[in-house]
Amino acid sequence: MSDKSKQFKQVLDEHHEWPCPYIHKFIVPADSLDRFQELFASEKLETRQSRTGKYTSVTIVSTMCSADEVMAVYEKAAQIPGVMSL
Repeated sequence: MSDKSKQFKQVLDEHHEWPCPYIHKFIVPADSLDRFQELFASEKLETRQSRTGKYTSVTIVSTMCSADEVMAVYEKAAQIPGVMSL
């Protein structure tokens, strides 16, 4: 695990009491949205298309049981080129 990942995990553990609802936000290129939705088929996704239609903002609210679970969602999303995590 990189130092950046360790630091992120520490911050998550300091600011959250597990389990708790956690909000993930992503910016997904329009041409990758279908793949993103397939990866997160079991989650309820809230989407909003950008004015130009080039990107879609995606919000996922789910109950997480640990910082590791939160980080796994970000790692899963990172499989798709061009996805930005907020």
